[in-house]
Amino acid sequence: MVIASLFTNTTMFSSKSAAGRIAGVLFVTLLAALPGRAYAQILSPDPQRRGCDWTEPNSNTAYPETNARYFRLPIPRARARGLRLRIEGDYLASRYFSYQLYGALFNALDVIADHQIEPDAGSQSPFVGPTRIDPGVKAGGRYTVFVVFGDKPSRPAPNTLYAGTNALPRLRNYLFLRAYLPDGPIPLPTFRYEDENGRPAADGLIDTAACADTADDGSQRSAAPGTVAAGNAGTEAPATAALARDSRDVSFEVYRGLGPAGSGVVYNQDAGFMSARIEDRDTLVLVRFRAPSYPRLRGPVVADVRYWSLCQNRQALQTVIACVADRDAAVDRSGFFHAVVGDLAGRPVGATARRGFSYLPNAGLLDNGFLIYRQLLARTDFPGAIRRVPEGSAPEAVLGDYAPQATTCPRRVFSARSAAGDSAAQVFAACRAAR
Repeated sequence: MVIASLFTNTTMFSSKSAAGRIAGVLFVTLLAALPGRAYAQILSPDPQRRGCDWTEPNSNTAYPETNARYFRLPIPRARARGLRLRIEGDYLASRYFSYQLYGALFNALDVIADHQIEPDAGSQSPFVGPTRIDPGVKAGGRYTVFVVFGDKPSRPAPNTLYAGTNALPRLRNYLFLRAYLPDGPIPLPTFRYEDENGRPAADGLIDTAACADTADDGSQRSAAPGTVAAGNAGTEAPATAALARDSRDVSFEVYRGLGPAGSGVVYNQDAGFMSARIEDRDTLVLVRFRAPSYPRLRGPVVADVRYWSLCQNRQALQTVIACVADRDAAVDRSGFFHAVVGDLAGRPVGATARRGFSYLPNAGLLDNGFLIYRQLLARTDFPGAIRRVPEGSAPEAVLGDYAPQATTCPRRVFSARSAAGDSAAQVFAACRAAR
């Protein structure tokens, strides 16, 4: 595709860097996967919205998070000043949700997370801070969010995203609704185009022809806006590819995005990421780090992060294999998380929660394994926040015990130490010593 060719030849995606190689492959994959039959399409009889409706992907691409769901809304350009997109929805029964706005090339433009969305009159939000959820407030309260076709001012209006004014002709923006750990069906927001006084936009002022490639193609339809979308989490995710040292060792590094402002292709603007590549398929890999706290009934009043997870992926294919969410993680009494990544022989005896380990499968023969550690909405003063690591600094020097450590481990060593009754921390130390 011409757009992909032009985009991957820029300095941002220089072939001289690992970031450039990953970004180029990732962007081409996204361009191929986003439109068409990979998506369940919602169609509206409203001519203003024909083809420009919520879709939910049915594909495993761009390193999904299996505990999340993603809905995409193409936003065509407005042909008149003063128009905006009005979105009305319910606060979700989920650990986290957000609206994230991207440009025609899937570059990040703006974001508003659940706790930043002010409720409509008479409603309450259960999200009272970046890492706080009020268990006494039920989901379902109402809110209204706007997308304005203009540049973001120094003092943005509440509940407002800004699409900017530099879009190329006939190229649309995209709005993603992300929901992590949703509890049950998701009520999809309704939307309409209107002027700044709330009057519906006149026919012809919205360039719906820009959404022609997302029109009905016979694929399965999902629920219409204003109803609920059932289904499982983990169908498609924002691009979270990260970099690892080209080494036989397994080491985690911080991913800082692909653009000058630190935002990559469909990058989650509320997240910090670290990753490690696994090239040796014939040995186990163990991971250990101090686990951040997260919102729960018996947890701290102010948690460290809203959500964290560790996922195993196939690096070149950009597909997810499995994820361990914070609530399912094996964390010992000292607060450390331990995980075992299997070898080609599969899951070893002793790699169980009872023995102190979470488990992630091997990536198989045809691709490298690719571990991604995510943090969403880390507290600004949390010492283990990934985003605190300055460029050029070793993560462990800044994050201390919160920095993920990984080691290869011969199966015989793991089996022997597990059989001897060693703790997960002792098994990790024995594996590291045996390298």
